[in-house]
Parts: sequence; C-alpha cells; structure tokens
Amino acid sequence: MTASPTHRSSGRTALRYSLALTGLGLTFAASAVAHEDDPKILDRKPPVAGSGFQAGVPMGALLPGGGANTAASSGFPASGVQLESWLTLGDLGNGNDNGNDCWGYVSPSGREYALMGTTSATVVVEITNPGAPVVIQRIPGPSSTWRDIKTYQDRAYTVSEGGNGIQVINLSNVDNGVVSLETTITGNGTDASHNVAIDEDSGFLYRSGGGSNGLRIYSLANPGNPVFVGQWNTRYVHDVQVVTYTTGAFAGREIAYCCAGLNGGFQDTGLTVVDVTNKANPVVLSQIAYPSREYSHQGWLSEDRTRFYLGDELDEGNSVSLTTTHIFDVSDPANATYIGQFDNGDPAIGHNMYSHDGKLFQANYTSGLRVFDLANLDNPTEMAYFDTAPTSTSASFNGLWSCYPYFPSGVVIGSDIESGLFVWTVEEPELEVQLVAAAPELIDPSGASVDVTITELLPGALDPSSPVLVYDIGAGATSVALASNGGTSYTANFPALPCGTAVNWYIQAGSMSGQTATAPEGAPTTTFAGLIGDQLIVARSDDMETTAGWVGGAAGDTATTGIWTRGNPIGTGAQPEDDHTPSGTSCWFTGQGGAGGGLGDNDVDGGTTTLLTPVIDMASLDAPIVSYFRWYSNDQGGAPNADVFRVEISNNGGSSWTLVEQVGPSGAGTSGGWIEHSFEVSSLVTPTSQMRMRFIASDLGTGSIVEAAIDDFKVTDIACGDGIGSLYCDANQNSAGRVGLIIGSGSNVVANNNLSLLAIDLPPNVNGYFVVSPNQAFVQNPAGSQGNLCVGSSTGRYINQIGNSGLFGEIPVVIDATSIPQPTGAIAVAPGDTLNFQLWHRDANPGVTSNFTRGYSVTFQ
Repeated sequence: MTASPTHRSSGRTALRYSLALTGLGLTFAASAVAHEDDPKILDRKPPVAGSGFQAGVPMGALLPGGGANTAASSGFPASGVQLESWLTLGDLGNGNDNGNDCWGYVSPSGREYALMGTTSATVVVEITNPGAPVVIQRIPGPSSTWRDIKTYQDRAYTVSEGGNGIQVINLSNVDNGVVSLETTITGNGTDASHNVAIDEDSGFLYRSGGGSNGLRIYSLANPGNPVFVGQWNTRYVHDVQVVTYTTGAFAGREIAYCCAGLNGGFQDTGLTVVDVTNKANPVVLSQIAYPSREYSHQGWLSEDRTRFYLGDELDEGNSVSLTTTHIFDVSDPANATYIGQFDNGDPAIGHNMYSHDGKLFQANYTSGLRVFDLANLDNPTEMAYFDTAPTSTSASFNGLWSCYPYFPSGVVIGSDIESGLFVWTVEEPELEVQLVAAAPELIDPSGASVDVTITELLPGALDPSSPVLVYDIGAGATSVALASNGGTSYTANFPALPCGTAVNWYIQAGSMSGQTATAPEGAPTTTFAGLIGDQLIVARSDDMETTAGWVGGAAGDTATTGIWTRGNPIGTGAQPEDDHTPSGTSCWFTGQGGAGGGLGDNDVDGGTTTLLTPVIDMASLDAPIVSYFRWYSNDQGGAPNADVFRVEISNNGGSSWTLVEQVGPSGAGTSGGWIEHSFEVSSLVTPTSQMRMRFIASDLGTGSIVEAAIDDFKVTDIACGDGIGSLYCDANQNSAGRVGLIIGSGSNVVANNNLSLLAIDLPPNVNGYFVVSPNQAFVQNPAGSQGNLCVGSSTGRYINQIGNSGLFGEIPVVIDATSIPQPTGAIAVAPGDTLNFQLWHRDANPGVTSNFTRGYSVTFQ
C-alpha cells in the first residue's frame, strides 16, 4: 500500500500532505503523517460480521466464530476456483480488525499453514485440510492497517507501518499447536516498515519502505536473530522481490527488483533493478519508467526470470480505466526494458501478484482473485477468478489485499480487507457452457426453448446427468433437465409459466470431478433476467435528451449544492462522464461542476434534492413494469457510506409515496456505475392514471461526496394474449431499436364489428398505414425496405387511415368488417375467414427508407 495518496478524480491529483510539516524542516513530509490520508483509510468499510464457510464441516454446524456453517460459496461469483473455506475476521479472533497481507508456511511434516495479517495481529491457521481450517495462534503486534509477513526455514518475520521493527515468530513446534514470538528486532532507523522480502537462496531479509527508506538488509544466518548488514536508500522502495541467480551471466549475484520512486515513491516512479550482492555497496543496474505511471506498487518475476510483471496502485480510475499490469523484459537485468501491458476488462485496482506453475495470481481488490495463463508471457489471458467483493468492482481500496499460491497441495489462500481469509483450490476449467444466441428478453407463457452448447474442455469430463435449466419466478429455484441433441448441443425448455411475471434463470452443468460451469458465469449470483408474456409494449420511454415533463428540485428540498439538473455531465471520480443512452448525451444528475474541477465540485451538500417524473397514466396497462438506469456514489469523502439514495412511487399524483428501493448506505450500487433497476408496479401500488415517481439524493450529517444520476426511464407493459389474433412472421429492428408489433382490441366476432388494431414499438413521429391480405408470405426487403413483407397476394391498403406514430410510437386502425380493402375493391368478411394484417411505416436505417411490423393473423367468428 502506498505512503499517503488520497482519492483522485478524472486524473486530477489531490495529494493532501501536511504543509505545516515543511515549516519544521522535515524534508519528507509524507512519511511524517504515515498513512493518515491513505485511500485504504478513506475507503474503509466495516468488517463482514458473523462466521464464514467450511466445506469440510456439516451444514448448520457451529464454526469457531460461533456462527452456523452456511453455503456461503454461492454468494461469490467464480470460475475455475473452488471455495474450500472462508474465515471472517471474527473467526480469526477479532471481528473489529481489518485484513491485510498473507503468506504461507509448510512444516517439515508437510502440514500447511496460512499466515494472515490483521490490524492487531499475525494469525496462524492450519489449512492441511483446506475445508476445515484450524486457528492455531494469534501473535499480537502494533496496531496498523499495514502488516506484511514472510517465512524462512522455521521462522516467520512480520513487519508493519505501526513500528516494532521485525517480529520473529517461531514456527518450529507449530504441528503441536505451539507458536511463539521469539524476539523483536528494532533499530536502524524508524521501526516502521512497509514490506518485507526474503531471498531464501541467499538467506537475507529485506525491509522495504517505512518512512523514506529504501532497503534495509539483514542476515538470517541465525534465523532467530536477524543481523543488520547494509542498506540502500537512494530511492523509497514500496515492495521488492530479491533473487539469487544460479546460471547465466549473473550466476552468483543477488538482484533486487524494486517498485520504487523518489519522494515516497510518488516522483519518477517505476521499476528499479539493484545488484545487492555486496550489501555494503548496492549498485543500480536499470531504472525503467512505464506509460501512465502513477505509483509503482508491487510486482513479481516470471518463473524463468525473463519478465517482470508490475502493478501500479494509483493508475486505475485515474490515468487508466481498467486493471492494468505492466510487463518488463528483464532477461538482462542490467538492460531491462518496458515491453507492454495487459488488462482483463475490469475497473478494479490491481494490488499484489505472484507467479507459479505457469500462472500469474493477482489480488485485485474489488474484483478479487484473478488467475492468468502465462503460456504467452507477453499476453497473459485470464483463466479463472473468484470475486471476494461481489457488491462492487469500482476502483476503490476494498476487497482482496493479497494471495499466496505456493502450497505443495495446490491450495491458494487470499486475504481480504473486510472479509478475512479465503482458502481455495484452483483448477483448470473442465467445462464451458454458452447460449447459442442472446438470452431472450421475453419468454412465451406457454413455454419457450433456448439452445445451449456444453463443451468438454477436458474430454470425458461432463457428468451427463448434470445439465439443467434453473429458473425462479419468485417462489424459489426450480431445475429442469436439459434435452440433449447430441454432441455439444442441448436445449433448455421452459415450462408454461404465469404471464406477467419476471423470471431469473441460468444454465448449469457439472463435471465428473465436481466442477460446476454456468451461463452466465457467476450464477446463481449473476443470472439472466426475462419477462413472461406474449408481447412487450413500451408505454413510455424517456432518454432524457429533452425535459419531457421531468422536474429537478421539489418543495421541501434542503440541499445547498448538487441540485438535480439535466444535460451532459462533466465526469469526476464520483459522477458519470457520459449518459447511459448509446446514441444520447444527456441525463439527469446532481449538480454540474466546472471543467477541470475536483471530486466534490457541486456534489450534493447540506440536505436533500429531489427529481420528479411527470404524472404518468398507467391505468389502462395490464402489467406495467418501470425500469430506469441509476448512478449513485457515496463511498468517498470525509464520511463515506453514510447516506442513502431513495426511489419512491405514488399512485395519487404525489400526495403519498411508497418506497421502491433504497440504495446504501453501503454495499452494492454505492460506488457509481450505471445500474438498471426494474419492478412490477402492481407489486407495490395499484396502477392508476396519476402515477408519479421521485428520486431523492441526500448528504446529511458530516459532509461526504454524494452524486446521483438517472437515465433511460421506461414504462413497459407485458401483454398476455389479447384473445383476438396471433403474431406471426419475423420483423427487423427499426431505428428506435425495437421490433414493431400489432395488438388487437374489441373482438373478432363479425357481428360485433368492433375490431381495432394498434401497431406499437414504432419509431416516434413516423407515418404509416396498415395492409391486409387473406394470404401470408415472407418477402425480405421489398422495394428497398429494411423490413419483411408478411402478407401475400390480394393485398389491400388502409390508405384512408394513414397515421403518425407520435411520441409513443403507436398507430391505430379501425377494422370495418363490412369493408375490407382489396385490390379489386372492398369486401365483407365472413365468420371462418382469416385475414392477415401488417403495418408499413417510414423509417431511417440510417437513410430514409421503410419498415414493417410483425404480421398479425385474425380468424373471424
């Protein structure tokens, strides 16, 4: 962790050093304030309460922390990583601690132990049975957010930013449950250290950082009594890997790969390669910078020592937007060069990484453990992951701090700041599950089919009885076996389900060895979402490019800044840079700061601010669903995660309100990002003609950074069969991004003569008219149209009822059963006759052209 950086927004740095210290003649002011302003403190969240999970303990049995064992593994998105156990900070002996670093130890008998640092102690945990870990001992140390641990022979060495030098922990009798603090080595400058490294081949220990220090070097000739032998302080060293070469031009020489810089690492940051063979006279071999550098944090060599992988802790969210790892060619340490970088598409901050067995294991804060295949050293590809912080992937200092992959058993451990110790097995994926096409948004109430492929990445791996569809309509998960089509092809068949309901679903398959693969990845935490119905009718769609009756600010608001406004937002570290609509620029958001402004420019301060929709008529809708994209950030500033974002609905124009959702004060959705939320209106209130919603952001009590935004508000109705006609024939998407449909009202009884048709989901403000034929057809792009003609010969046209789709994209027509237009003149329809209708309309895709709705077939009675 870095010396004392704070939050920064949109690349605008704000390092809050204490200027008063310069008046005291201190040349390194940052070290004097230690880590008081560090983002790890500013982003602090409370530790996870209760007990974790142990695969080797019966479900419901009590765990050491006093809680019952639960199937906690289902709460963490993962692929290729199996959770064996999870010990919370409470399970580790102090539920008020936070976690930090971890390392491992293997006793001469082969038993394996996790060593985890917490705020107050170093905790020794036996993980020989990874599914039933046992806490052996806590070795107290100075209170500190930063604690680092390494091992040599039968000793562990712990350092911290809290001081107390080097704690030497004796592990020689750990198999008998005895662990003791043997001695403490102080002196040689400040007793604080940021990190510790050990070259097990040479038997030397290296303290890095602590104040303005670079490397302080100790001999471990007597492992129980480290002896100071030299130092290198030309640069501040945040972290280091030290190795002794046994072959090649550098055989017999000891080389330190330092993540280092000047002024606490903030200036001229980069990779410094130092020959430390002569402890009295270390020599710099290479000094290499890299693009978009902010703060060189930690790195590790490839196993062949030709590449060094480096993570910069302050670039994500500032100079880069994705978790970035830099690659250096160090095949010649005296001429190291920068050769490139890679990312995995996540925005989380990269922290600690280690290479082993052809893989690179990274602890990347809010995205958890990430495992990369190093078959191509210059282009690693992600092969497995386990997200320990599933509620956020933002560039914040929460989640997984470190990992350790070197146990002979193949077990990997990880230390999480809020959640504690994780114990995993990492396996090569044996199966891959994929949908053949995109997940359907609308699922037929009478049943629907989804095509799936299940690929054996390891031949013979699939358990043939395992592939299932798992769906939930709110009454609990139900499994349906997939139908095998031969080879890798399967079909998921939904049964008949109640129209007008929402469904969450996923596909799952298992291997003979017990691995599970799902689509989407991360299920059941992440699922596909759909609606059960015959048609989706968009009753209202606001992309916020116009005001459209929305109002920012309401009576009773008290906020002094950050009042709701509509426009193109100027992004900060808390506010969006872009709206959500792909083709738009505007949204509603809380306060516009100035160009080049800071994180808190015009954020919500001093109270509440309210955004109101216009009054919306939902009385005529069968099963209205409201959806919107929201942005909310409250996890930065002086009082993070202290405020909430409320969304409410009224069915009487605003006289009374019902809560739709409350976001915060902590957890999912409080770190920014566009997130969609939808709900069935009738599950909260009775739909009326006087529906209204409001969105309330607030900053109450101690001031903090609060920003909110709303975009792409939509009211959708699920049509559950009109009992008159049926849709047929595929249609192409129109320029509004929708497929035009027809719904009927009245009846199909000839004698009643009261049939009306309504074309919906059209582009707004286009002209069109209905066509009719007793025959069906399928003609693609007739006469240059962008659509499909679905009516056949003897086509009549309702030229006398040309309509405009207006704001809501709808055109009606009244069907006179006594006068159906035909090329030869109007005819009357008789009971038993079938007529097929379609709407032709103007469109732009992108140039001026035309399009068609789906066909609609009516058999008259």
